[in-house]
Amino acid sequence: MPFGRIMEGAREDLRARSGGPAWSAGRAALDTVANARKLSVFTSLTDLARRLGLTRLAMIVGGRLAWAASLAPSREGGAFRGIERENADTALFAGCVMREAFGDTERATVRVLEHDGHIVSTPEEQTCCGALHAHAGDGERARALARYNIDAFAGSDAKIVVNAAGCGAHLKAYGDLLEADPAWAERAKTFAARIRDLTEVLRPRPMRSARPLRVVYQDACHLAHGQRIRAQPRALLRAIEGVTLVEIADPERCCGSAGIYNLSHPEISRALQRDKVRAIIDARPDVVVSANPGCILQIAAGLRAASSGIRVVHLARFLGEMADGFGSRP
Repeated sequence: MPFGRIMEGAREDLRARSGGPAWSAGRAALDTVANARKLSVFTSLTDLARRLGLTRLAMIVGGRLAWAASLAPSREGGAFRGIERENADTALFAGCVMREAFGDTERATVRVLEHDGHIVSTPEEQTCCGALHAHAGDGERARALARYNIDAFAGSDAKIVVNAAGCGAHLKAYGDLLEADPAWAERAKTFAARIRDLTEVLRPRPMRSARPLRVVYQDACHLAHGQRIRAQPRALLRAIEGVTLVEIADPERCCGSAGIYNLSHPEISRALQRDKVRAIIDARPDVVVSANPGCILQIAAGLRAASSGIRVVHLARFLGEMADGFGSRP
């Protein structure tokens, strides 16, 4: 049963009856991620606030402000700007938050794909996938973003690789999202059939870590449940000499991120975060690896709150460091 699609439909109906979302911060978040300029400014401002110590001040103030500040992304290097290539066999869906806040992960994604023999193109006209809008019941905006992305990737029939679990699950559902639109239904199905998670494309490659590492792989819900991808990420990690993959208790339990659920329901999200962090600390890893930015931000914030120095990193960046001979940076 497509429970997620049913819930999104119900939220859209409730939103229509109420005249729109009641939570103003949620509206602002959705507007920001769908606008590249706004998202760039927001990411720059959160970086500046972090450098000036304003996020620490927010933590002292407490309440929802402190919780939101703890989850704010810290930009990895510069924003990602891809290159369009005519002879590519792989197109990269760069996303919104990934492109602005996880630039090093995006660049690592291209690198590991190229190491694997792929020629990667990044269509410039792509935009936010619309997953957060669909989750929040803004179906009209979600469908508009879907149409925009279908057009942006219409120049070839190459597979489309995604490195964010939530985006990938939603992109694979574009056929369902637009099935009632006769002008777009077939195009949406064709587009969705091209979507691949990064771990579905990469082949396990023998590599060596510069030092022995205990690694916890965090199953993102939208990857494990939404796309039934569990074995592939672990196979990529097990191929690395010196890496010991350690499982945690209840590994597929949500970390509490869940799109914007951590902002709309902070109390429940915080409880899930604490449970996940406790399980991670008990496993005594050197690194936590995940394939979803929301999980990374949520778990990193929880580990900081628990005074733990365990690093949390995207799978693509981890693999890129291994391929580049860095092992895993502290």
